Amino acid sequence: MLLLMLLALLWGGSPAQDLGFSLQVQRVVTVQEGLCVRVPCTLSYPPLGWTEDTPALGYWFLAGTDSSVGRPVATNDQNRAVRTVPQDRFQLVGDPQNRNCSLLIREALVEDSALYFFRVERGRYVQYSFMKNQFYLQVTVLTLTPRPQDHGTHLTCRVDFSRKGVSTERTIRLNVAHAPKDLVISVSRANTSALEPPAHSPHLEAEKGQFLRLLCAADSQPPATLSWALEDRVLSRSHPQGSGTLELVLPGVKPGNSGCYTCRAENRLGSQSRTLDLSVQYAPENLRVMTLHANRTVLENLGNGTSLPVLEGQSLRLLCVTHSNPPARLSWVLGGQTLSPSQPTDPGILELPQIEMEHEGDLTCQAQNPLGSQHVSLHLSVVYKGLVSKAFTNGTFLGIGIMTLLFLCLLLVMKTLKKKQTQAGTPPRPRATRRSTILDYINVFPNPGPLAQNRKATPSSPSQAPPPGAHSLEFKKNQKELHVVAHTCPGPKSFTQASESENNQEELHYATLHFLGLRPWETQEPKDTYSEYTNIKFH
Repeated sequence: MLLLMLLALLWGGSPAQDLGFSLQVQRVVTVQEGLCVRVPCTLSYPPLGWTEDTPALGYWFLAGTDSSVGRPVATNDQNRAVRTVPQDRFQLVGDPQNRNCSLLIREALVEDSALYFFRVERGRYVQYSFMKNQFYLQVTVLTLTPRPQDHGTHLTCRVDFSRKGVSTERTIRLNVAHAPKDLVISVSRANTSALEPPAHSPHLEAEKGQFLRLLCAADSQPPATLSWALEDRVLSRSHPQGSGTLELVLPGVKPGNSGCYTCRAENRLGSQSRTLDLSVQYAPENLRVMTLHANRTVLENLGNGTSLPVLEGQSLRLLCVTHSNPPARLSWVLGGQTLSPSQPTDPGILELPQIEMEHEGDLTCQAQNPLGSQHVSLHLSVVYKGLVSKAFTNGTFLGIGIMTLLFLCLLLVMKTLKKKQTQAGTPPRPRATRRSTILDYINVFPNPGPLAQNRKATPSSPSQAPPPGAHSLEFKKNQKELHVVAHTCPGPKSFTQASESENNQEELHYATLHFLGLRPWETQEPKDTYSEYTNIKFH
């Protein structure tokens, strides 16, 4: 019988349990992370191969460890190293010699969660691992994830030792720091404190001249620095220890205020931003019409009511431009009839490849959107080629006729002045015979003209030298006559000379007569005309 028991003990298995090997332990042991737990354990083994003085050795192993060579987590065998660090976190507090295998675990870690089994050794034959009596250690974590709204609240940790009737607790004030969150943008369209609820759409439309107030708010700890920026340009910035809100006031929005507005909240833990796309809408304005004539490369601006003459058969290109939001619809109207655009994708361009008669009239460019309209009108005047040449010919003949009429009037005035001078009373003098005379005439103007070429006249019949006395008398007489004539009647002037004389305050006229010789008076019938040869010099 004893031999059968020894064989069963050596083979192990359920027969061994039946022969006196047993172990009682909790199947699952739960402990919170960082705390300690005692695992009660009792065992029994048969009294074979040992005495009361034989020491009993106990080992707690992590499941899956080879008990013959592996390191236990706790043991009372001083010659066996353990695997836990520090070494005293797992302790075999029970004495296997007294059938006690209790285990103490301190400062439990989450990674300690696992299956554990016990082995006992006493004498040569009691060497047994209780593989079917394992327990599972479950290390739980007392988790508290503070939320932003928990900032400033009190947290109390309380531990009760119910068996001993002892408890302890500790209270702290939470200081929850977090990056900016829940950033919102609110809008007010009136100069009041009322704000519209934040919209989910990042787009905002406003009419030109409207009041806008944009408010940015964010939740953060420590308080975040807020800023408003338009595109890449920072418009305003809050104080680092501000109230967590920042407003941007646009008292009268303009087209230049359109763009992408960004509110950014930032602290040492992170940042958050939100954008708002502002679109300022307005009626068409600054409507302009520009033209590009044939053989030209420069656009010409045309104002409202401009008359635009265009040569028949010439090409014309007109461009209508305006500023508006939403974009205006452009159209061309000629004489009350809407013209089809030359380029459907750009209705502001009107091309007339060949100007014809029916193109003449009022041409209007209209710009219209839901907020208003604007127009610019031109008068297109077609100039025909035949009329241009005919008008040029008629103008030429008209100019020639006018010049001829002026010339005849000038001759008439000269004749009238000469007749009045004759009637003014210069005493008649005897008609002189042909003689040789040199007349030097000096007329001083601000711009003297060229000297007249000397001319000498040779009498048809030989002349005889007169007596010195007669020469002197006749010289004085003729000199007096010519002197009076030169100073009293300078004669008609040309149109140019008349203009020049009007521009000058005074004109001085000097005349000098020098008679080279006199011939005796010839007795003959007076004639209406006579010939006189002189030499006239202009200085």
